[in-house]
Amino acid sequence: MVKADGAGLEEAVRVLKAGGVAVIPTDTVYGLAAHPDCPEAVARLSSLKGRPSDKPIALLASDVMAVENFLGGLEAQPRRLAKLHWPGALTLVLPSSNGTFEGVRVPNHVFTRELISRCGGVLRVTSANESGCAPATDAALTFENVGLGADIVVDDGLSPGGEASTVAKSDKGELVLLREGPVAFNVLASASPRRAKILRDHGVDFIVVKTDVEEVIYPGDPGRTVRENALAKGAAVKSRGHVIAADTIVWLNGKIYGKPRDLDEARAFLRELSGNVHSVYTAVVCDGDVKTVRSDVAFRVLPDEVIEDYVTRVCPLDRAGAYDIDDSGFNLISSYSSGGYENIMGLPVEPLREWGIVS
Repeated sequence: MVKADGAGLEEAVRVLKAGGVAVIPTDTVYGLAAHPDCPEAVARLSSLKGRPSDKPIALLASDVMAVENFLGGLEAQPRRLAKLHWPGALTLVLPSSNGTFEGVRVPNHVFTRELISRCGGVLRVTSANESGCAPATDAALTFENVGLGADIVVDDGLSPGGEASTVAKSDKGELVLLREGPVAFNVLASASPRRAKILRDHGVDFIVVKTDVEEVIYPGDPGRTVRENALAKGAAVKSRGHVIAADTIVWLNGKIYGKPRDLDEARAFLRELSGNVHSVYTAVVCDGDVKTVRSDVAFRVLPDEVIEDYVTRVCPLDRAGAYDIDDSGFNLISSYSSGGYENIMGLPVEPLREWGIVS
């Protein structure tokens, strides 16, 4: 057992580089560490922990550059998240250049980051306790437990403990929450790829939670229809972050057009919208506060062959009114009211700006 000072740092670095297993302090609890380039040490770590050898062990890193070097690059979203939350309580599960995924975090502990840096930038680390037992915040307890099988224990006094990190998986622009924790993300209570695209285009980091809320229609009242549906979707999701929900319908001559049931109904919707000016209503909710936006859209006169081509190519069964302004919409639309593009897509930005979700 050594102290978390200069001499202890040198000795811990020597042990880990030589293929040893070390108990080290972190910003939460004590960790059991091994060098990722030493597979025998990693296997021994798993054995001391009492966990299956094929169960992956997360990485602690010294900084973002070390993560990028180890994984062979970083996508834009995890780089942005790392800038916001590292060092700190966010574990990101990220793709590596060899096709696997790695869970990685930069701890908010100066000694530990220096130790990891001196070992090449990353270490395999798991909590220093047997599987199923409570994590240890005291070096003496870890020494009596897994520390007896380790090569060195670095004593930094009592660790602060606290809540386990938030774990989120980031892959190709999609963010999936794997474990709730201190870092809270915005939640989009919608499976709509168009709403997700709008948030991504505005640099918002969020997770998607699809709700099973059944949409209702209030005949003759488009505003109430979208407002009640959006509120119900938002209320169905519980999260520490901001919950964003929305509902969109098309309104023409007293009729509400939601999502078509099939392609025949999609064709019928487009024939009725052809050559007319309709309104798109979207209600967007953030943490229970709701705002409704209306945009007017003028359709070209649509010959049957244009309708058939559009329905066949786009298959707009998940679009209100059976069309998507962002997917070949120029074939259908002659004009729309100023500032309405994203509202017609299904998520107006101005309410999000008022709530501080987008800048």
